[in-house]
Amino acid sequence: MRSIVAVTNEMDDAEAAVSELMEQINASGPLGKNSCGFVFCDAEMTHDDFLAKLKERLPLDIVGCTSIANFDTNNGATILSSVLTVLTGDDVLFGTSFTDAINADNVREELAKAYETAAAAAGGRGEILFFIPPFNDAVPLDEYVDILDELSGGTPVFGGLPSSDTSDGEILMFAGGRAYKDRAALVLISGGVKPVFSVQNFLSEISRQKHIVTGADKNVIRAVEDMTFVDYLRRLGMPVDDLTAQEDISVYVSTPLKVYMNSKSERDKIPVVRTIKTLNPKDGSGALFGAISENSEISVVVMKRQDIQDSCKMAIHEIKEKIAEAAVDDYKYSTIICVSCGGRYMVMGDDKDAEGNMLRNNVHEGLTLSGFYSYGEICPTIVENGRAINRAHNESIVICAL
Repeated sequence: MRSIVAVTNEMDDAEAAVSELMEQINASGPLGKNSCGFVFCDAEMTHDDFLAKLKERLPLDIVGCTSIANFDTNNGATILSSVLTVLTGDDVLFGTSFTDAINADNVREELAKAYETAAAAAGGRGEILFFIPPFNDAVPLDEYVDILDELSGGTPVFGGLPSSDTSDGEILMFAGGRAYKDRAALVLISGGVKPVFSVQNFLSEISRQKHIVTGADKNVIRAVEDMTFVDYLRRLGMPVDDLTAQEDISVYVSTPLKVYMNSKSERDKIPVVRTIKTLNPKDGSGALFGAISENSEISVVVMKRQDIQDSCKMAIHEIKEKIAEAAVDDYKYSTIICVSCGGRYMVMGDDKDAEGNMLRNNVHEGLTLSGFYSYGEICPTIVENGRAINRAHNESIVICAL
């Protein structure tokens, strides 16, 4: 399998944007027997017109989403861009599908139908499942991941939540030549692919002491030991009243939670990070970007610029090592796809290019780079004997090499 990455900065003229992308795709030579595409766009793009024209000019199954910023081979991380990745080959199959509108009551049914469609086209469970869910409060990100893990029998799941670079921008998923707010897209790849992964989230601890969650439901944390969650944060010295007065997600991204989940599974061995989404001083609860379970152990941590750069370096180092180990018997890697947390992008402030530049400057010669900044990352922490431990993450950088 080989990969092609094309980029345009044209936001207003959909025809011109698609023509620019197609010129780059066509310059890379003929496609293989089977192909699929991923497209990541700025929220300012006129999405439906752009996607319809792209589908007309490039008749492939293409999925994607809006993003705060995108990754590509030549530029690192850029805003006001659309990045199109085409995967193509004679020895691979792509099973692409998307759901109808998802809500809390039908999520399992919709994912099961979409997975069955993708698996039929891919000839089985495949080697990797790319997944882009809708960004809304209907279903926690972890629930999507857990259902897909069960449906696929542990096929590695990789992807992330859409994001937006503007407070009033629509946060959208793309599939079938259209943009949606409430649907999920799947791409199952089988055949000659050996996916390898890295996930990193270095964080500095405010307090080394862990505390027990005594009240939680899905992504809402209500109580920590004998106090409300809000009182717990106050006890640690966080200015809760000032934070809630700002009514801005970005005020919480630099102080997430490190969580040792208590779901009685093998997943508990590795902590996850959970970003606070909102706080409710009236009842003392807090909503998180990700699930939380009772009897989990938590601590409050802080994400600094140096943590972000260190974790990016570690992710690059790890993915290079895994590529070197897996690239045997003339198998060649073609592409790196990166999904990084939008919170990391915000915290970098006036140095937002740092992560993208590190990725661009350290990609192996001959490999393409693409990806996007998300509001929740999906990546397995471990893959052994074809069985993945699939996880939803916050404040992390996750990388897949194919």
